Amino acid sequence: MERVQNKRLFNAIAILSMVLFLLVFSSIFLTYMIFNGQLGKQLTATNMELLKQQEHKLELVLQNIDKLTIQLLNSDEIVRFFEYELNEQESRNNMFRISNFITNVINSNDYIFSIDLYSYTKQRLVSGNTLTEQDMLQDFQWITQFRQFDGYSNWMPTRKIQLNRSNYPIYRNVTTLVRTYPLIHSPAGRKGAVAVNIKEDVLHGLIRNSTEEEAGQTFVIDKEGVVVLHGDKSKLGKDISEFPYISRIIGDGEADGQFSADVEQVASSVFYVQADYSGWTIVRVVPEVQFTRPLAAIRNGLLVLAVVLFVVATASAAAVGRWTFKPVNRFIMAMTKHLTVPQKNGSVRKYTDEFQYFESTVQDILQDREQLHRQVNESKPFIKWQLLTDLLSGNRKSMPALQSFMNRVGVRLHTGRYIVMSVEFDNRNDIPTPRDLQLYSYALCNVAEELMNAESLGIAAETGNGKCAVIMSFDRTDDADRHMMRAVAVADLMKGFVQEYFNRTITVGIGDSVDELKDLQLSYKQSLEALRYKLVMGGNSIITPEEMASEPSPKFYRLYAMTDGILASVKLQDAEKMRQQVRKWFESFAEHNVPPEMIVQLVVQCLMKAATAAAEIGVESERMFPEQPMYERLSQYEQLEQLEQFTALAMENFIGLIQQKRSGRERNEVIDKVLLYLQEHYMRNDLSLNLLASEFRISVSHLSKLFKEQKECNFIDYLMELRMNKAKELLSETEEKIRDIAERVGYTNVNSFVRIFKKITGLTPTEYRERAYEESAKIDL
Repeated sequence: MERVQNKRLFNAIAILSMVLFLLVFSSIFLTYMIFNGQLGKQLTATNMELLKQQEHKLELVLQNIDKLTIQLLNSDEIVRFFEYELNEQESRNNMFRISNFITNVINSNDYIFSIDLYSYTKQRLVSGNTLTEQDMLQDFQWITQFRQFDGYSNWMPTRKIQLNRSNYPIYRNVTTLVRTYPLIHSPAGRKGAVAVNIKEDVLHGLIRNSTEEEAGQTFVIDKEGVVVLHGDKSKLGKDISEFPYISRIIGDGEADGQFSADVEQVASSVFYVQADYSGWTIVRVVPEVQFTRPLAAIRNGLLVLAVVLFVVATASAAAVGRWTFKPVNRFIMAMTKHLTVPQKNGSVRKYTDEFQYFESTVQDILQDREQLHRQVNESKPFIKWQLLTDLLSGNRKSMPALQSFMNRVGVRLHTGRYIVMSVEFDNRNDIPTPRDLQLYSYALCNVAEELMNAESLGIAAETGNGKCAVIMSFDRTDDADRHMMRAVAVADLMKGFVQEYFNRTITVGIGDSVDELKDLQLSYKQSLEALRYKLVMGGNSIITPEEMASEPSPKFYRLYAMTDGILASVKLQDAEKMRQQVRKWFESFAEHNVPPEMIVQLVVQCLMKAATAAAEIGVESERMFPEQPMYERLSQYEQLEQLEQFTALAMENFIGLIQQKRSGRERNEVIDKVLLYLQEHYMRNDLSLNLLASEFRISVSHLSKLFKEQKECNFIDYLMELRMNKAKELLSETEEKIRDIAERVGYTNVNSFVRIFKKITGLTPTEYRERAYEESAKIDL
């Protein structure tokens, strides 16, 4: 018996030694293959994040400078300089005020070095100086370059400007923002320009390495590969696009990225981020030796640690094995006397191997555990759904009250900030069965929790009908903007997963971040509101609060005015032109990011206008609309293209009803010729029914009767509406005087034109033009 026990002890020690050997050397391999790879990804992500932070700081500074420039151009003194001819005394006084204004702007901003104003019409600077040809070729070369520039502003690469005119001049490196006056114009209408010279060295401080020990160098290039900001001042203004890694960045077409390349014959990692505002690209070059130095140090340290652990494990294997095995052996021997089981026939079966008893007991325990685990897993989705419902409804407002539920389903949340996302599968009607849709939603919730738990904490659960709700929680170490960026990143990963593995698409609506559990319902409501914007932005998109419009009123009136053209095409029974106008109308919805509620309201009003026009000629109202309420039917569409098709089909239905109604009326080709004549000669000031009757050899009374029957309005109203529509186009698209526009649309008396225009539009021509310019400026910005 003792020999058997010693043999068992020897076998146990040998097995323990072998296991320790495999664990130690497996750790070396796993450390090399996995840990270093993860650390490399973290280093890459850190460098990219640092570059994006530098790009954000640089863009904020440039935007602030551009805003100051726009405020400067809108000042009364600058307008007087560009617009008016001043006598000598007025010019000096105005120049003095402008100089003080510019000095205050420069003193209030540490980045601005100087500001130059040049009038193309007066051909001089605001200081009154007339530039020489040499000046035009040196410090003021931007004047000639920008005169025919097709745009409103331009960020020039770094250049040198001369500070003094001595034999030994001093130069200053600056990068220049050039902006036109007026702010919005055609190139032919350009009257002047302003050049804001920005200190290159101060601007470079925004991207310079914070410490001397920080690896790599960071610089900025423009779209052509010209150096804008660089620590080596000898490289400023030089075209380095011929370098392979620079040409790769320019030709890549991506907003940001990372790759490995030889930079000045040194293997390096290249990181780049493109700024949307200025078009510049921030480039960071880190030599591979410096980039991989932390990886090598950690890998070597872990290797040494693994060797030490193996030596210690090998030396202690025998002692540890003997110390742990003997008590177990004594326990087994003590239990041997009791390992007998009575059989049904009264006999007693004795175990021949004492380990059979433990094997049987462990199997029973594992079976019970598996059954219990299955029951818990089956109840987890319901518990998680109940927990999510309590959070989003605001019924539970404190974390301790929810802790027991969270522990039961293995959910943890930070007590800092929270963001709610609503996720919806696109084209749910294409999914074969509700069961498949439920499985998709369940899998998506699991993926969402895995993605969130990688960097933060959160919970996701189904809400029914292919929709899911996701709560992300963060600590308070970062600001709300950083949390929103992480939420967008998780949403993008969810999109990619669904597209790759399910071959489907989803739309994600994201609400604002909140600080308290009780405010989660506000973020959830906002996420559902964002999800409704799928009607405008289409499926397979991520919609944040920033992408939702906040001031719909000006857009509403402008878009509502576009229904006049659609209604006119319906009245003329021109289906092709109507479809083109409807398409242009819906393109404006998408371009201006119009809220879904406003789109539905505009479509309903357009249909009601068409229905009114059809009713005026006798079409029965029962034939116009289906029995289902209009708002309820329009709300069923998930995509803007579907709503566009419905609108076009509805208008074609009105055209058909009008054609059927008019088929019983007299149809005279004279009216078609009259309408064509009016389109070509509406600008004649002697246009009247008498003139048309004489032109087409028909009586005035008969022509008036035919006109009312076919157009449902009298001749004067039709002519005024035609002229006013042409006047709106001229006011919005040209800078002609009001008097000239009045003459071009057939009015010799400008007062009559103004009175009729205000009666029809509710605005004077000047007010209408100013509002059109303001809306155009908002779209450009």
